[in-house]
Amino acid sequence: MSGKDPLITSVAAGNPDWIPRVPVHPPAWLFIFLFVFLGGFAWIRLYYGNIFSRTLQASSNFQVATKMFNDNSLLQRQLDNILYLLYFLSAGYLVYLVETRYRLFPYGITGIRLYFFNLTLLAGLFFGRLLLVNLAGFLFNRIRIFREYLYNTFIFNKLIGVVVLPLLLFAVYTTGSVKEIFNWVTLGVVFVILIMRMIRCVIFSFRKNISIFYMFLYLCALELVPLALLYKWIEGIL
Repeated sequence: MSGKDPLITSVAAGNPDWIPRVPVHPPAWLFIFLFVFLGGFAWIRLYYGNIFSRTLQASSNFQVATKMFNDNSLLQRQLDNILYLLYFLSAGYLVYLVETRYRLFPYGITGIRLYFFNLTLLAGLFFGRLLLVNLAGFLFNRIRIFREYLYNTFIFNKLIGVVVLPLLLFAVYTTGSVKEIFNWVTLGVVFVILIMRMIRCVIFSFRKNISIFYMFLYLCALELVPLALLYKWIEGIL
């Protein structure tokens, strides 16, 4: 019996079935960031308790959202800011995974720099929308109702940050069909939350006696047009 390694012999004979496949592991920073995010989420649950639960409840209960907006307590504002930050971190992470999966690298940016690029883009969209809505409220002398509308829609940004976070763990550290399932489940959850946000816009317009015509104009001017411009920009750089 020959002492040769059958793997080496088979490769030398040109048999591709014996070519070893080296597993591709996610970058270490993905694990570190995800671990920090989950630790931050656990701290939020522990420290803010009932206020955190009420924030989640506000996504499905208009009265709770209205009460939170009117109360505007210091502790609530602190939690809101933390959850906005969690939204940026989680959503930027999710966008990075989608970009990597479909090999979409704007300006040729890859790795951790792409993640920070996503954070910058999300923050720009968030604060740009904040500025436009407050400007519209000032011009129409209805700044409080515009701010309340914004508060209602931003509830769903916070919800995305919270709900998507645990799903990201499975989307990164599973393989094969299980990984594919979690990828689609995560995107499906985001889509459902965005639908919930659109429904809240309609509910808000009815509850505040805002004309459907003006709400449609608002959605076109401050929601749909920026998204269309963003799409054209992304299409141009990819």
